[in-house]
Amino acid sequence: MNKYIVIELQNGNIGGNNWPYDERADAEVKFYQVLAEVVKSPIETHTVMLVTGEGFVLDCKCYKHGEEPEPESTESEVA
Repeated sequence: MNKYIVIELQNGNIGGNNWPYDERADAEVKFYQVLAEVVKSPIETHTVMLVTGEGFVLDCKCYKHGEEPEPESTESEVA
């Protein structure tokens, strides 16, 4: 049984992208390599997780891409 697994989710679906590792350091390298690609992904919601073989989450990062919302005005209205 593998001790660590890196899982990539695209719009909430696993899509077959997961990488098993026996060593945590190797799993962390893959976790950050995938994250480096996810930062500029065209996929709307892109998540990378690092979990143990038992399913405990060690690290997780989610990027939501798309249009940035317009900032709200900070000017106060005078009546």
